[in-house]
Amino acid sequence: MFVAILRQRHWALLWAGQVCSAVGDHLYTIALMWLAVRIAGSAAGLVAAAETGALLLFGLLGGVYADRWDRRRTMIVADLLRAAAVATLSLAAWAGELTLWHLGAVAGVLGALTALFDPALQASLPALAGDARTLQSVNGLMDVTRRVARTIGPSLAGALTALMPITHLFTIDAVTFVVSALAIAALGRRWRWRPGPDGTRVPGLRGVLAELRSAGRALRAHRPLVWGLASHAVGGGIAWSAAFTVGVPLLTERVLHGGAGDYGLIVGAYGAGNVLSNLVVASLRIRRRVVVMFTGRALMGLGFLVMAGATTLPLALAGAALAAIGGPMGDIVQLTMIQTDLPSHQIGKVYSLRMIVTGVGSALGLVVAGPLFTALGVPAAIALCGALSVVVGLAGLARFGLREPAAPALALAAGDAELD
Repeated sequence: MFVAILRQRHWALLWAGQVCSAVGDHLYTIALMWLAVRIAGSAAGLVAAAETGALLLFGLLGGVYADRWDRRRTMIVADLLRAAAVATLSLAAWAGELTLWHLGAVAGVLGALTALFDPALQASLPALAGDARTLQSVNGLMDVTRRVARTIGPSLAGALTALMPITHLFTIDAVTFVVSALAIAALGRRWRWRPGPDGTRVPGLRGVLAELRSAGRALRAHRPLVWGLASHAVGGGIAWSAAFTVGVPLLTERVLHGGAGDYGLIVGAYGAGNVLSNLVVASLRIRRRVVVMFTGRALMGLGFLVMAGATTLPLALAGAALAAIGGPMGDIVQLTMIQTDLPSHQIGKVYSLRMIVTGVGSALGLVVAGPLFTALGVPAAIALCGALSVVVGLAGLARFGLREPAAPALALAAGDAELD
């Protein structure tokens, strides 16, 4: 299915630009944190916090304007501004004036612009796809691109830093943003880049609040999506961050008595499971979306339960692969649900809410991980996280059953074209 999509010029252009940008983002992150640690030691965490904080702070506002403005123009401007911001780091390093304050300021700017770019991109995909089946496959393509870039980026950074100063990774990232902007510009104006009318456009803060209330009403009317976002925050945010980000390295060292190589194998098994699941989910015609979404959450938890009981590396690898299968089952289905069941002028705001929910859940998971692993020990803490994910998945299945509930006809009511 991916091959058929990429044969179409507009998808090939968009995908190429996003691949470059995604890889560049990982090069930037590695350079940013390495230099921050060299400059400020343990205070380097403030730089990462600046980007995350800006993303959360401007998240809903970015969604509002992604649903107001021409989305193509919004993405191009956001990409060019991100390129300019990152390029200042290269210039400051060349002049010998790179400081922690500069790193943090650029990280904050990038977080704010990402909060504008990502909702605009997600809200543009339905018009580019034309039908729900293609849209589901496109979501899978974009999802697997991010996951593969997460694997390639660090390795590529290691190879590049052997050939050039690490600060040139900022230069490369700036170029990738320009490539992304050019790819989006090349798509042309024949697609529907502006959202449909919603009748609530009021200038200033009053208008922003009115649009957010409107999006809240649209979301509340879609009960499966509300439950899906809640399960994503708990299972995909809190439980995943604690069990995988913190738990897997602890499990490798303290239970399996392995080293960095074994940890890399477990992470690699998780990545392989992600990609395999993505390829399958993106290619299927899913008629029971809610069942797939909550089953994916439960499968992720089951994988963590297997990892919690692992005393050998092969069993830990199997648990990681099983947990990874659940991720795309929930993510691809949920994104497609947002894009097809909601009006065009609400997609950006609801996607922004999903970004905020994910960020807050992940942050909470990292905060509670330390006390949790100290109090319960590694296997029991991972098992608790896995059980939490299983419970939220089963709760969703119990709430909606095994039949696909009727989605509210919000898109049609707003005058948008129906997707098959």
